[in-house]
Amino acid sequence: MSAGPVVSAAAREAIGTVTATYRSDPVSLRQLREYVAATGGRPEEWGDPDDPHAAIVTPPLFFHAVCRRVVAEADLGADGQYSFLGVEGVSGRTMAGGHKYELLKPVKVGDVLSVTERLKDITEKDGRTGPLVFVTTEADYHNHEGTLVAQYQQTTIFR
Repeated sequence: MSAGPVVSAAAREAIGTVTATYRSDPVSLRQLREYVAATGGRPEEWGDPDDPHAAIVTPPLFFHAVCRRVVAEADLGADGQYSFLGVEGVSGRTMAGGHKYELLKPVKVGDVLSVTERLKDITEKDGRTGPLVFVTTEADYHNHEGTLVAQYQQTTIFR
């Protein structure tokens, strides 16, 4: 049984700093169609068969998926989570605590996205079943032209 979450002094000192960066591969029509199929859509409806060079705008939350690293199943944690979930120096069992998105510009097939994530806050609280740690990160997503296309805030709860 876990003794509860642990927050290191280094994690507390990292508040306000960049905790992760990532650059996507160029967005492809195939990636887009796989995403649409996986989210219950009709992949054949994306793209213009009469104009293969027409700009294709992706679904609103696609930016987030395309900027997630691809990892082998063997590299996932015992709980099935990505090893880079959360912030270094904070440990415990994880739960999703909330997400907030702001979509600023469309993402298109051919774009290369870069994401910069910052640690916004670490809050420790006593819950009904024991101690909890709320870790909030913010991320900015830019396309290859340097245009800010989206912002994302995530809270992960450690218990």
